[in-house]
Amino acid sequence: MERFCALILLAVLLLSECCVVNSIPQGEGTSTLTSLSGILQKIVSPCTSNQANCNIPDFDIVFALDSSSSIDDTEFNIQKYATKMIAEFINRHSPITPDGTRVGALTFATDVVREFELNEHTDLATVQGHIDAIHKRMGATNTKKALQTAKLMFEDFFIENKQKLIWLFTEGLFNQGDPRPTATQIKEQGWIICVVVIGNHGNVDGIDDLASPGCVVEIGNFAEACRDNREEEYYSFLMPYPEG
Repeated sequence: MERFCALILLAVLLLSECCVVNSIPQGEGTSTLTSLSGILQKIVSPCTSNQANCNIPDFDIVFALDSSSSIDDTEFNIQKYATKMIAEFINRHSPITPDGTRVGALTFATDVVREFELNEHTDLATVQGHIDAIHKRMGATNTKKALQTAKLMFEDFFIENKQKLIWLFTEGLFNQGDPRPTATQIKEQGWIICVVVIGNHGNVDGIDDLASPGCVVEIGNFAEACRDNREEEYYSFLMPYPEG
């Protein structure tokens, strides 16, 4: 079932590249996916038609995965699959290479684990393999330390001309200090924070204060639908599009 959810994520991201994403029927979970793909399109396509000599930037990306006790196994695996699909999408536009886009990852609960660093894995397949190998832990939700650690990961391997981007996965709760001042400091440096809200835990107050403008995705319905094995609700938006 989790493999199926991964294929759905990839399908929607690929559809968005063909400029048909806005016509996807809005069934259970699809609005989440179109929102995600729309954000990705804006990130990898910053240039407008009247900007001369504008190129898609190289990125430094840190994925921050919520590994706290309030995240169940399905929700944690959905985070990993979404992370791999986001990395694959960005790699299509700004390839992951030693001199190009770089990817790091951390998990957070009561404490934070730096799973791998920005300069550690230098191609998409290796990045995805190490995301697969990340294990869920337990504990509180230290979103503040997650953001502080992501910032340190940029600073420890700093290259000025790379756009800094944090993908923060969270259930919307934080109980180890207020992360919003740290998020504000990061954004004031011109760095981007995108927040993916996992699950339906009922408290998403302050999420907009964490994220950069327009960079919030709620993925709760998608994870719930995957858990309930409602495959037919997704085939309805995959089928209408002809090949080619």
